This record gives sequence, C-alpha cells and structure tokens, in this order.
Amino acid sequence: MNKDKTTPIEKALLIMETMSNHPEELKVAELSELTGLNRTTVHRILGELLAKEWVIQDYKTRKFMIGPMAFHVGMAYTNHNNMESKILEVINTLCEQIKESVGYAIREGDKVISIYETEIHQPYKMNYHPGKFYPINRGAYAKCLMAYYDQDRVKQLLLEQTFEKVAPNTLTDPEEIMQEYAKIRAQGYALSEEEVAPLVMGIGVPVFSKTGEVKGCLACAFLKGQDKDEKVETFLRLFRQGAEQISHYLY
Repeated sequence: MNKDKTTPIEKALLIMETMSNHPEELKVAELSELTGLNRTTVHRILGELLAKEWVIQDYKTRKFMIGPMAFHVGMAYTNHNNMESKILEVINTLCEQIKESVGYAIREGDKVISIYETEIHQPYKMNYHPGKFYPINRGAYAKCLMAYYDQDRVKQLLLEQTFEKVAPNTLTDPEEIMQEYAKIRAQGYALSEEEVAPLVMGIGVPVFSKTGEVKGCLACAFLKGQDKDEKVETFLRLFRQGAEQISHYLY
C-alpha cells in the first residue's frame, strides 16, 4: 500500500486492523513502525478514534488498545440473522460432550475468521479467540472452508503467498495444499495433525446452508495422544450432528 496516496479512512482502518492483530497495548511509535505511517498522522488519528471510543488509552503507560465501539460493531456482525444464540448452543453442547474447546469460523471473501469460541479450562491454551484470522494452508478451520471455496481463486491465492513451515506437518507447497482440499471434499471433513503446532490436532466439519452452500466450519483442537483415532471418530460423529443442527437455520 502506498501510504502517501491512502485516504484518512484507509489510514484509520489500517491502524485498527494493526491493533486487532496485536492484542497487547501499543505506543504511538510502535503503531507508526507497524503501519508505516508517520507518528504525527498516527497520533492525530488515534486522538479521533479515542474520542469515539474505537480505541482506549491507558493513562499511566499512554499505550493504546482496541476500544468498546469496535466490540459493539463486532457484536452487530455476529448477531446478524439472530444466529449467535443458536450456534453458541451447539458449540457449548459439544464442548461439554468432548471436554475440549470448540469454535465456529466462516469465510469472508478470501479470509477465514473465527467468530465464536468456547474454551474449557485446560492445562494448555490453544489461544483461539473470536475475530482471529487463519492462514489458508493449515488447520481445520482454514482447510475446511477453503476446500469448498472457488478452487480457481484458491489456487491464485496460494500462488500469491509464501507459507512458513511452523510445525512438522505444515503444508507449504500450493499443489500439495490443493490436493489436501480435494481430499477434504471427498471425505467431508478436515483433519489437521501437527500442522499448526507440535502435538496439536484439529478436526473440522463444513456447515451447509439449505441451498448446499458451505456457510461455516465447526471445529475443535486437541492434543495428540494414543487415543487420537478414537477421539477423531467420536468427535466427527458429534460434530456432524452439530453441523446439521446449525444448518437448519441457514439459508
């Protein structure tokens, strides 16, 4: 992005997007470095965002973070079509049944984003949270949703990016990733095994609308163990039932 030609709105959105990707509080200088905008511009825009509560500031450290207005708008998005309570009911039930953290993600354009997460108390944290974007080459969410997206567009996206091998089984080659998507469509679910992190597995099932379009992905992550095959079989059965329940409300 050419920072000299961007509009004030684009600059404000860039700052908000940058802050959303960095959950820690940030100084003006840090935001300037991360966005490529000069400090004066960042300071001015933050002042305007602060006045409208899109950001808040710690009066001691002088650092900024996402504010309540951003949460308000985000909740309006998740409440669209009154689906939140129905999806959360399914997620909470699954969470109780399998004793693992469960979530629901959607594809918006070319991006995969989690919109609901229920995390149970575990000695480990998966660090999944609503509003998080996921790389399209790894993990149950991304693989499941991109497998049912326009494959010509998906191939173009894969060729435009370079993927880092972050775990033993992370897929980085576009052709191998396309083959994985085809496998997911054939079997009807996505399985992730040590693609995101060592010893971490995930399983995701597509959620179809009444017209047959994939609207979301119901998924969970869990630690790999000797009982992994048994868990996959059980989770898959329960998640397919949950996906079918959600599908009844989708058009």
